[in-house]
Amino acid sequence: MQKIRAVIIDDEDNPRELLESLLSKFCEGVEVVAVAANVQQGVAAIQKHQPNMVFLDVEMPKESGFNLYKYFDKIDFSVVFTTAYSQYAIKAIKLAALDYLMKPIDLDELQVALDRYRTQQSEKTVSIGRHQVAHNNMQNGTKQRIALPCTDGYLFVNMEDIVRCQSDKSYTLFVINRPNKMEEMWVSKNLGEYTELLEEVGFKRIHRSHLINPSFVEKLIRGRSPQVVMKDGVTINVSTGRKDDILNELL
Repeated sequence: MQKIRAVIIDDEDNPRELLESLLSKFCEGVEVVAVAANVQQGVAAIQKHQPNMVFLDVEMPKESGFNLYKYFDKIDFSVVFTTAYSQYAIKAIKLAALDYLMKPIDLDELQVALDRYRTQQSEKTVSIGRHQVAHNNMQNGTKQRIALPCTDGYLFVNMEDIVRCQSDKSYTLFVINRPNKMEEMWVSKNLGEYTELLEEVGFKRIHRSHLINPSFVEKLIRGRSPQVVMKDGVTINVSTGRKDDILNELL
């Protein structure tokens, strides 16, 4: 098993010491090579020790953990964000497809994060764009972006440009409104991975397999089995169990 070299960046002594203790005592194959109390110290530690993983606190004085990316031309280490309470931070991290742990850190969840790192070694470089997405989403809640995994990296999409999402087993089809055309993109994650995030910004789950952006509804067909016609021309049945709620929300 290849040894994981880890750096911990956290401005609070107790969480930093707890994480270091968990990694050192209970996580085989992990070496904590440095700890830091802020982003600047963390940058110096990373440059000196070249870690595989960085455990990075989100909310710290002077600089947010999201600012770390600004100091590197590329991020060739895995980042696991840690946070105690900010739902905005968690949402930003999820939208950027980055990993995170909630404080106080649970040993089982920590080991899951380490296992996930070991199984994702094919992704050698973490896109700086993903950190930029997280940072921007924290700063600007009105126009948020989401990172969608694709064959050669990640596609960053404004959530307001997503027309609809359609489930197909373990895959999800995203239909995206572009200036001159509708773009389709398949993502190798199920619809449930995105439902909560998109519903928070107004998307509606009108059917077990369909999540829509009401801004792109072109027509509502009423009747015993109502349907919606989306801007991309697709007609979608409204689930019987959700009919009343969906009709009230759309009308």
